[in-house]
Amino acid sequence: MIKKLLTLSGLAIIGVLLFHAAGWGFTAMFAWTDRYMPPGTPNTAQFGTPAYYALRVIEQLIVFVIPAFLFVSGYFIAIATGRNQATVSWNVVLSRIRVLLIPYVIWTVALWVLRAVEGKTLSIADYALALATGSTNPAYYYVPLLVSLYLLSPLLVQWAKTHPGWLLLGTALLQTLVQLLYYPALLGIDMGTWQPYVDIVPKWFFPARIFWFALGIVVCFHLPKFKGRLERYRWPLLILVFVFFVIGIFEWEAIVARSGQPWLGHRETLIDTLYGLAVLLCFVAFDTIYRPFADTMSKLSNRSFGIYIVHSPVMEVVARGLYHLAPFVLGYQLIFQPLLLLFGLGVPLMLMLLVERSPARGYYRYLFG
Repeated sequence: MIKKLLTLSGLAIIGVLLFHAAGWGFTAMFAWTDRYMPPGTPNTAQFGTPAYYALRVIEQLIVFVIPAFLFVSGYFIAIATGRNQATVSWNVVLSRIRVLLIPYVIWTVALWVLRAVEGKTLSIADYALALATGSTNPAYYYVPLLVSLYLLSPLLVQWAKTHPGWLLLGTALLQTLVQLLYYPALLGIDMGTWQPYVDIVPKWFFPARIFWFALGIVVCFHLPKFKGRLERYRWPLLILVFVFFVIGIFEWEAIVARSGQPWLGHRETLIDTLYGLAVLLCFVAFDTIYRPFADTMSKLSNRSFGIYIVHSPVMEVVARGLYHLAPFVLGYQLIFQPLLLLFGLGVPLMLMLLVERSPARGYYRYLFG
């Protein structure tokens, strides 16, 4: 199971790169049209093109990546709990949090310095808020999210041992309620006096993703029982992966059409949740899973946090650099996407390798976790 989880984590970090590259692709397609299209071309000109649907397929295909990361994190928290312990120790929890927070703070401050050079500064209160919520970079919300889940893990581990069914049901209902609150904003529906309560739970706060972390803990503690039940339904589960993948594409297109916007930043929907759940249950259910490049995926898994924390700023620099220096590239997704992926993966790996082989190697864990 550990080898499968390492493969899943390696695939997930590749999926994160693909997801964020697709996001920049949509930005180029709908927000930066004036940089490479004839004057007067509407920003909706590329809606429904092959390039648009290619990005949508990629986006939908790898929407399971954050659930996968949280599932794996929950699983390993359960492993870190001693056999005779009622729950995970706070020493383990604080150690995991420290591994996340030190690189997160360093890279966040580095981004603040770069933006200050550009003349973009914030108040002390806004800096503190950005650090607490991960809003300095769109991908950084994941760190406060995971920290909040780690802080809850002693309680979640205890419940996973004693009341696993109730834990999964409760966290599933909580997460579903949060997702239902997203729909009015996505659909452009004015909720009147209820508007302040719509989208009230940000994605960096634990209720938005708690089920995936709890699922990983429960599966670890009750793996034989889960596998025994899921193996009988592994082929229907695999079919459901493809069914929910297709439905998810149509669901998001319907949401975009209803919103009246040419493009929306993606939010996890109920169909996405069912798709992600089917993917994760398939990983548990199938004893033998084809794992191409298994060694490479395991190595990427071991470096996944470093890649995650560095890739997004790198992609932003590449995208904005092309916007100013070679805007014609923005109109060719077959060129733009590989460039984003090449730099998004290559630069973090190169930085990690350089630090590992330099006198600064003692600081590697502080920079990349």
